[in-house]
Amino acid sequence: MNMSGEIRATQLPRLAVAMIVRNAEKTLPGTLESIRSVADMIVVADTGSADATVEVARKYTPNVITVPWKQHFAAARNKCLEHVRSQWVLWVDAGERITEDESRNLRDFVETEADAETAYMMMVRVARSPRAIGAEQVARVRLLPNRPEIQFVGRVREDVSTTLSSLGLAVEGLPWHIHRTADHHNQSVMINKARRNLELAELEINEHGAHAVGLNCLGEALQTLGENARAGECFRHAVKNAARGSIDMLEGYYGLLTSLDGEPRSLEAQLAVCLESLEVFPLDMQLLCAMGGYLQAQNRLDLAARSYETAYRYGQIVPETWHLEEIREIAAVCFSLAMQNQGQEDNMISFLEEALKENTQSVRLRMVIIEAYAKHQQRDDALRQAELLPENTPHRGAFPAIIDGVCLAAAGQWKPATVSLESAYQAGNRGTLCLRWLVTSLIASTDVEHAEQILSEWRQLEPANLELNKYQNLIDSQRSDTVQPKAPQPVPHATSIDQSTVEQVEPSVARDRPCVPTAMTAIGTIPAPPPPRRANPVRIDLADPDNSVEPNATPDFSRQTE
Repeated sequence: MNMSGEIRATQLPRLAVAMIVRNAEKTLPGTLESIRSVADMIVVADTGSADATVEVARKYTPNVITVPWKQHFAAARNKCLEHVRSQWVLWVDAGERITEDESRNLRDFVETEADAETAYMMMVRVARSPRAIGAEQVARVRLLPNRPEIQFVGRVREDVSTTLSSLGLAVEGLPWHIHRTADHHNQSVMINKARRNLELAELEINEHGAHAVGLNCLGEALQTLGENARAGECFRHAVKNAARGSIDMLEGYYGLLTSLDGEPRSLEAQLAVCLESLEVFPLDMQLLCAMGGYLQAQNRLDLAARSYETAYRYGQIVPETWHLEEIREIAAVCFSLAMQNQGQEDNMISFLEEALKENTQSVRLRMVIIEAYAKHQQRDDALRQAELLPENTPHRGAFPAIIDGVCLAAAGQWKPATVSLESAYQAGNRGTLCLRWLVTSLIASTDVEHAEQILSEWRQLEPANLELNKYQNLIDSQRSDTVQPKAPQPVPHATSIDQSTVEQVEPSVARDRPCVPTAMTAIGTIPAPPPPRRANPVRIDLADPDNSVEPNATPDFSRQTE
């Protein structure tokens, strides 16, 4: 301690974890357990909980304070910072976790490498919801040198970028993640937070004018509440008011595309917006995938394939925008199946083999090539790929039977195909690949009662998959066709993917709200005998990695609420 009684910076604890919470008694324990090993101190600021949040927090730290909630996120965070006594501060929210290995690596970094003139971004990852295409992630500044000049700004969607810039501090990325669990997918919490953010965004806009950040937040809240027309107006104004090429402009375009879903002539409008946005962001990977989808819906297969290929080979992602964790793999799947739609199946397989060499850990790509090989009677190649699936793949041992079933079904041998696929099903495999071909084979074998039983279970596993409605139509049609039952042919099927992700904690970082094209929904075909093959564009759910999919043109830019 010096003569003035102040503690030298080098004598301060190295790292504190700070958080603001409200009504987080259920999610807070898991978060605090995960960060207790990385933190020298934990500071929890409660903004007015009506549950046992404060009592839970005090089990882990004595540094629990009460901060009056003044409808201002930045004010709450800055008040919390006044109670942090450390050289570095790591921000987390209730419901977020850091793995043990990542905690250890992060702590080592803070001890040995962290630069006091730099703030650090970490990737915030949201677990995939049951009806979603995949996990989403975004880079956010979470690790900061603890300096009083660093302040949060913004009533809602608060951040520190303004003060970091004014201080001349650099911003760099770290390779570790902050994980949000599937508990964040909760419709009622999402609606409550949308109402809150609606009020905060309106206050922000009234105080500081119609800036892009506030307009995007307002649009997201309105969209969550089902007011798509008003949301679209906000997003359009956000695009207009944002700096050209900025993250806020990109998020505005994402929101505008989403708000048009279900509107009259939505496809034409979305295609126009996508073209406009690509003039500013020509290599944005998510926009390119969306463009491929819109073109596919117009049956412009060659242009759709080019869009997907560009996304895969040259596409880029702005880390500070919410993006699908496996967006590049999704682009590869869509491109490969767009080639299949154009009859370029040899090229499709060649491309998948190439893509797997670059993405050796991709289960999504491997499942697609397994089905492609099986449909082309390349059983040994399919089995070889199945052997490369991760050891923890559910019921991995059933894949030889599934592959045999697909090979037989693709050759029109429906009865033996059913036997093989049924054995995999009885062994416990409930993957989409097994269920799709089993239902198809049962319908083709006129065993509609059993097909409907499997379909019912499949519907419980994937309630949002509208592909299942088309199978139901085939079953109903076959029941009414008592003269000459028909084997199932490819028919349109679609799914709407709900990617809304929410937190159990309020307030939280409203800036961390995903704005991504979350349904690069793809087109595929219900399996049918190879000759003849009808090429109707359809949509299926990409939620499971073993879906056989082809790129579709009506992606759903759903949103996730912090």
